[in-house]
Amino acid sequence: MKWTSRERTVAAINHHEPDRVPVDITPLYDFYLNLKKFLSVEIDEVVKHNLFMEVIPHPEILRILGVDIISVKLGSARNQKNVTYSDGSVQDEWGVIYRKVSQSGGGSYYEVQHAPLANASIEDLEKYPWPAADLPGRGEGAEAFAKDIYENTDLALMGRFGGPIIEMGVYLLGFERWMVRAASEPEFAATFLDKVTDVQIAFDRVGIQAAAKYLHILKVSGEDLGMQTGPLYSPKMFQGLILPRLKRRWQAARQLLDEINPSVKIMLHSCGSIRKFIPDLIEAGIQVLDPVQPHAAHMDSFELKREFGEKLVFHGGIDIQQVLPFGTQQEVEEEVRTRINAFAPGGGYILAPAHNVQADVPPANIVAMVHAAHLYGQYPLSQ
Repeated sequence: MKWTSRERTVAAINHHEPDRVPVDITPLYDFYLNLKKFLSVEIDEVVKHNLFMEVIPHPEILRILGVDIISVKLGSARNQKNVTYSDGSVQDEWGVIYRKVSQSGGGSYYEVQHAPLANASIEDLEKYPWPAADLPGRGEGAEAFAKDIYENTDLALMGRFGGPIIEMGVYLLGFERWMVRAASEPEFAATFLDKVTDVQIAFDRVGIQAAAKYLHILKVSGEDLGMQTGPLYSPKMFQGLILPRLKRRWQAARQLLDEINPSVKIMLHSCGSIRKFIPDLIEAGIQVLDPVQPHAAHMDSFELKREFGEKLVFHGGIDIQQVLPFGTQQEVEEEVRTRINAFAPGGGYILAPAHNVQADVPPANIVAMVHAAHLYGQYPLSQ
């Protein structure tokens, strides 16, 4: 039997062993251009990126590379564009202003230049012009793209519609102000998160109604609940302030998915050391965890699989702090074998870099990663 990418991914997220471990990748703009050049592939496409510099690769690039999953995102509403100022800074529909900066390792990204709610009061939150998810045309692009991919490729589809909840505190207030006010002004923080949660639920609803019938995974944003050495938030703050809003959002998505396509699995992205939170995340409805940062504290791959592997699918795991940007191709291969041995037995693993792929990663190392995944990720697994 020859497996398709879609069949392979569906088997894995249902904790079965397909022919091999499925592979995913989210490239940033500059890396994607480097990858196309490295592969010597010329495709007539307009390469678009969002304010996080993320790119949805062309399906032909994914086929050549050997990747199994493609993302589906909401487009802008009709006649809607970000505001671009004369100095090149950009304001999004949340009112956050970003400026483009260059990275020392190559490439560029947008960082917050103006956080509009840094000094807001609760009264200001009530008056703030929050984004409207249900503007005309918002879901049309996602529906058309998902339908085309579903009918004309064998790729699995991952929906990515509403953005983060907790991370919006970083963008709208600034990182330091958000952390201080979350700790010192719990009423303000709760009201703020409730407002953001309402907006993101609305975005999810538009995307799910437009494209869920074609999806296999729904990624409910990235929250970054951890850092390298431990959680970013105390257990008390997580339980009392953060988890209730996340759970409300995930349960709203689950209810709508169950009406349209119950087979879709819900995935959360959170970098860092979040092991302490995982039982609560599972109880709240998370079925796939990304990116399982391998060298963060208490995130040992083998231990995570033993402890949570029956209830959780793992997505990611390949070290992007050292191995992918700076390692040899042999070291990349060894890293892939380690994560496959840890996460892949019994299914429940999608191999991917442990974050978006930036410009400092040599394309040869990503090609080596995928090749090793195809080679060593075949079931039955061999040590």
